Amino acid sequence: MEDQLRELAQDQLAQGHVHGAVETLRQLLASDPDDGEAHALLAIALYNMRRLHAARYEAGAGVALAPESALAHYALGTVEMGARRFAAAEAHFRQALALEPHAPGLLRAQASLYELWGKPAQVGPLLLQALALAPEDPATLVALGSHALQQGRLDEAGERALAALRLDPESADGLALMGRVLLRRGDPAEAREHALQALRIDATHRGALHVLSGAKARQNPLLGLWWRYSVWMESIGTTRSILVLLFAYAAYRIALGLAQQQGLKDWVVPIEIAWLAIVAYTWIGPGLFRRSLERELQGVRLSPKF
Repeated sequence: MEDQLRELAQDQLAQGHVHGAVETLRQLLASDPDDGEAHALLAIALYNMRRLHAARYEAGAGVALAPESALAHYALGTVEMGARRFAAAEAHFRQALALEPHAPGLLRAQASLYELWGKPAQVGPLLLQALALAPEDPATLVALGSHALQQGRLDEAGERALAALRLDPESADGLALMGRVLLRRGDPAEAREHALQALRIDATHRGALHVLSGAKARQNPLLGLWWRYSVWMESIGTTRSILVLLFAYAAYRIALGLAQQQGLKDWVVPIEIAWLAIVAYTWIGPGLFRRSLERELQGVRLSPKF
C-alpha cells in the first residue's frame, strides 16, 4: 500500500497535479511518519505551490530521516535554491550526486543552480553530461535549449525544443521553450499557441505564463503589463503577496500624511480611492486573471509545421 501511494504521488507530481500529490503524501506519512523520502516528495510539492516555509520544513525532515537519500538532498537543495541560498543548495546537490552520480535529473538541478547563481560557464558541461547519460531525455534537451537561449543562440534553442517535442509532444517545458524561441523570432501569435498548449498540460506552468504575457505585450503594452503583474503575483506565493499589500498600505499612509501636512486637500480623495482600488483588486484580481486565462485556453490550435 505504501509503495502504491509513493508511486501515485510521483506520477501526480510528474503530471503537475500538485494538490493531489500533497494529499497522497499526507496519507503516506499518516501511516509512516518517519518516511524521509515521503517528506522529501512533499517538500517538492509544497515548493511547487510556492509554500516555501512549509517546503523547507519538510525537506529538512527528509534529510534528517534519510541522510543517505539522494532524493532528500535534492529536495532540500531545490528549496534552498528557491530561497537564493546558493551555497547551501550547491552542498546538497553535490551530496545527492555523490549518492547517485549517474542521475541526469540531479545534473540538471545543479546546472539550474549555476544558471540562477550567475555562473553560466558551469551550466553547459553539466547538461552535456546529463545528455550523455540519457540522450533521449526531453527534460535535458529542454534545459540545453533554455541555456542556449540565455546565451543568445536562438537557432540551437529552437532545435533543442523541437527535438524534445519530437520525443514528447506533451512536454509542457518543451512547448514553453518553443514559445520563448518564437517570441524572440517575432512570432507572438505562434508563441501564444505554444504557451496555451503548455498550460493545457500544466495550468500553473510559469514559463508558459511568461510567454503568454510576452505575447500579450506585443499585442497591447498595457494588457501585457497587467498579465505580467498577475503572473508575478501568482508566482510569489501567499506570504509575499501579503507583504506586497502591507507595503502598499504603508505607502498609502505616508502619501496621505504628506498630503495632509502640505495642505494638498485635493490629493486626499484620489489617494484614498487608489488605496481602495488596490485592496479591491487584490481581492478580485486573481479571479479575473484566471477567467481571462480560461478564455485564452479555448480553441488552442498549433500550426501544422509544429
